[in-house]
Amino acid sequence: MSLFLVVGVLLGVFFLLMLLGLPVALAFIAANLSVLILHSGTRFFSLVAVGMFNSLNSFVLIAVPLFIIMGEVMVRCKFVDLITEVSESIFGKLRAQDAILTVGTGTVLAALSGAPIATGATLGSTLVPRMINNGYAKWFAAGAALGGASLATLIPPSSLAIILATLAEVSPTRVLIGGIVPGLICSLLFIVFILVSSKIWPHLAPVHVENKIKYSKREIVIKILRAAPLLLIVFLVVGVIFLGIATATEAAALGAFGTILLGFAYRRMTWEILKDSLVATVKMTSMLFLILSSSSIFGRVLTLTGAGGAIVNAIVSAPVPPIVVVLIMIGSILLLGCVMDAIAMMMITIPLYVPAVIALGFDPLWFCVLVLITTGVAGLTPPVGMVLYALKGATDKVDMKDVYLGGVPYFTIEILVILLVMLFPVIGIWLPSLI
Repeated sequence: MSLFLVVGVLLGVFFLLMLLGLPVALAFIAANLSVLILHSGTRFFSLVAVGMFNSLNSFVLIAVPLFIIMGEVMVRCKFVDLITEVSESIFGKLRAQDAILTVGTGTVLAALSGAPIATGATLGSTLVPRMINNGYAKWFAAGAALGGASLATLIPPSSLAIILATLAEVSPTRVLIGGIVPGLICSLLFIVFILVSSKIWPHLAPVHVENKIKYSKREIVIKILRAAPLLLIVFLVVGVIFLGIATATEAAALGAFGTILLGFAYRRMTWEILKDSLVATVKMTSMLFLILSSSSIFGRVLTLTGAGGAIVNAIVSAPVPPIVVVLIMIGSILLLGCVMDAIAMMMITIPLYVPAVIALGFDPLWFCVLVLITTGVAGLTPPVGMVLYALKGATDKVDMKDVYLGGVPYFTIEILVILLVMLFPVIGIWLPSLI
């Protein structure tokens, strides 16, 4: 069966069924089964069922629902209030303080929840209206929230990092840790952009002296101490991994348990919130695992038809420098991110690209970090950027055009960070190398 026929049938059936409204996972399963039927009838269907089961029969994947429930509890218990108070006391005297506060809060939420959509909705419902009421340009206010929310893809805990590592067959612990430095660089560049642009164009973030709250040193210390227990969650997820105390899955369990415990300690957790968090976690995990299991069929189709080897050979033998090949891969992932969600995008590209990356002599961990940043960018790109719609759904203070426009500077900065990591791979692999 020719390579072009395999790719044509696979993509044709997949996109046709998606346009007809079929869920991504079911459309992908149907597309792969169509190729198998054309290639060898139904005789390999039993292998498909076994492959789907084996793809989920992994201790590592237990971390996914645990990270999801962490984010659900964080959002439902409104821990963002504690983070906002601390950020406000630190950034309260700076120009564009509210925008910097939003990015700072998004960075901390990313390290606590790992949920970009939930973070976008939280920032959209709390800090975006506040910025607009203080005279900020609507797109500028929306952009700060989008930038902060996109960091949740990079900074652990990130369920997307676990799924990416599983697809790429790379250590999930190293992928999780690998996103930290690029995530912090993005956060710093976001704040620099806000400071510089508000200085050049003061109308974007007007200065209202009467709105600037001055806190005494005692008040600042009290706010920090009140929020300090949240650092326990960061330690339980990142610290124990970095120190070699626990694996990524064990750290996820510690983080989930610690988050629920803190919810009760702060008296913000109720049995109703716990039940809603568990139900939401089951729904999201079911969807993610169905998509993930469908990717196992894709791998078997590529092997049985010989398309996988042909594609890898074509990529490796391309008459361009290897780094240009990687750049084209990242560009294609970015384009796919404009029309499909992150999981679907990864399950189509990663099984193809990672073997080629290894054949080209690159570190697969480095490539995974690049993909992780690209996934964060995809959340901000229309028409399917889910963070965009989460933000718009959380507030009626901005129009969709303001949300689109606000995301442009931030996904541009993240693309620059992608290029930076490509030029200096140590940015992505230095911290994991210390584990």
